[in-house]
Amino acid sequence: MINAELREIHIGAAIKKRLDELEMTKSEFGRLIGVPQQHVNRIFDKESIDTIRLAKICRALDFNFFALFCRFPTNVNAYLAAVALGDGDALNNIGDTALLAQIESQKVKVANLEKTEKDLRDQIAVLQRSVDQLTSQLGDKNEIINLLKNKM
Repeated sequence: MINAELREIHIGAAIKKRLDELEMTKSEFGRLIGVPQQHVNRIFDKESIDTIRLAKICRALDFNFFALFCRFPTNVNAYLAAVALGDGDALNNIGDTALLAQIESQKVKVANLEKTEKDLRDQIAVLQRSVDQLTSQLGDKNEIINLLKNKM
């Protein structure tokens, strides 16, 4: 078992500090987490906060506030990392080099997924332009039909 040092944190102050670091307005922050700007100051005053809301704030501010509550030892040995990366198999004891290779492999997978996401977003944009163009052409067709009906 890893002994974690639990800390008392004023979560509202930590959130305010992160908001200031990002130079984000209260309005923008409120929109990201789905609360009116007036309620943002109340969040800053809170010493504790609901975990679901804190998770939403973590995503909005790209910061893991949960990690502030406890400090883990900084020396993680290869055995513990192997257990974590080895789907919970405690017998999967790998060395530091193999661990680094697995981490690099995961980084490559993430980079590939990010590229795929970008490609899909580009394709969506192209398709949206096509839809807009077809909608415009359909409107033109309907206008021509109405003109021909009026001439008859």
